[in-house]
Amino acid sequence: MVGIGASAGGLEAFTQLISNLPNDTGMAFVLLQHLEPSQPSMLSDIIARSTPMPVQEVEDGMAVAPNQVYVIPPNQGLTLEAGRFHLLSRDRT
Repeated sequence: MVGIGASAGGLEAFTQLISNLPNDTGMAFVLLQHLEPSQPSMLSDIIARSTPMPVQEVEDGMAVAPNQVYVIPPNQGLTLEAGRFHLLSRDRT
């Protein structure tokens, strides 16, 4: 698994990286982007146009699979346990 994080301005870097990867690396890619907590994210849709790999927004309990791109939902924390994603509520600070 490869975790890749960026600020809200990192969209171009995400698309350039993902579009230049082979679709059979055997790795899962998790994209984490810093956004305003109340703002919806279009990242999954945008990245899906840049790669033949499946791109999906993480859901709680979802199993990780190779050769896929995962996007964390807005205003969520993320952990991984026993090969499954677990979403966490973010505390207000």
